[in-house]
Amino acid sequence: MMGIILSSFFWAYLALNIPAGILADKFGPKATLGWSAFIWSAFSALTGLATQFWHVLLFRIGVGVGEAAINPVNTKVVRATFVSEERGTAVGIYLSGFRLGFAAAPVVMAYLIQIFNWRYAFLITGIGSLGWVALWYLTYSESRKEESASASASKKIPWTKLLRHRNVLGVVMCKFFQDYSFYLFVTWLPAYLVMERGFTLVKSGWYSALPWIAAFMFQPVAGKISDWLIKRGLTVTQSRKGCIVVLQFLAASIVCAGYVDSAILAVWILAACLAFESGASVVLWAVCAEVAPNKASASVGGIMNTAGALGGILAPIITGLLLTWTGSFQYALLVAGCMFVFASLSMWFVVGKVETISLDDDDAPKTSASAPPAAQAT
Repeated sequence: MMGIILSSFFWAYLALNIPAGILADKFGPKATLGWSAFIWSAFSALTGLATQFWHVLLFRIGVGVGEAAINPVNTKVVRATFVSEERGTAVGIYLSGFRLGFAAAPVVMAYLIQIFNWRYAFLITGIGSLGWVALWYLTYSESRKEESASASASKKIPWTKLLRHRNVLGVVMCKFFQDYSFYLFVTWLPAYLVMERGFTLVKSGWYSALPWIAAFMFQPVAGKISDWLIKRGLTVTQSRKGCIVVLQFLAASIVCAGYVDSAILAVWILAACLAFESGASVVLWAVCAEVAPNKASASVGGIMNTAGALGGILAPIITGLLLTWTGSFQYALLVAGCMFVFASLSMWFVVGKVETISLDDDDAPKTSASAPPAAQAT
């Protein structure tokens, strides 16, 4: 039941990533993400009112409906605002906010549950996040390139046509394998520390935050390194693909966490692995922004994130089953390590030259040699 609840968020998240990308391409980032943030905040707060299993299930699905637009919108903003050698840094900065939130959540929720109860924990954090909706509408202005791209996106581009491009297929495969392991962290890390390592609820909250803090600190660095390599003379392909492959192989050392005796050492291994995974995620989203055409940038981001959401559905359930069958997290961590290796291989062998794909009307997928010029940040 816990595995199903942890997985339920991703059912709607998977189904709506592509539609969210299409909406963002058509209506622009501001309206799309503003409404999405309102939806996920409201359903998160409603979770505190649940009295039955199916209530929690439906409200978690509602949160997934809202959050489906995040990464497609972010891809569109980065694509329109930054030139190629700045995109890794930009992605690293905004993704580090995700990790900072993941770091704060276990600690904040643990104390709110201890002081009040789990219902108030959801109500307080859900209602509180509505403040971001106001902040978004008051502070964000779309660039002229975003406005013109949205205006030119009235003609719907089939996602199947985008998937015929080798580069899109490659990043989709890499995203699926990587996010399987990432969402193992998201959904099971606190439970792992309590069930496998014997931590208390509050102690698990603090130690659950450590890997996310490491990821928060490393993500901007990874993006900066990838951009620096381009400025030093490496091609975009060499820099982006090389960083992803190396970081994913390093993240595969997550397997070791299941076999060390020291709980603290296991936490440090997990922290290093999540930092490597998060660094690879930065560069992967930069690759997405590189290959996506202007008028379908959010759509490509939505397709890629749909594959990641599929990993998010499978990881909690498979982990729960392996835990039930074996009584240990060792096999779950072994599967996660294998997924990181597959992600590296997908990036190395499937993705070709990292460049903007062309959406010509003919049936043969093509690529264009140059990315569009940058727009000034607004």
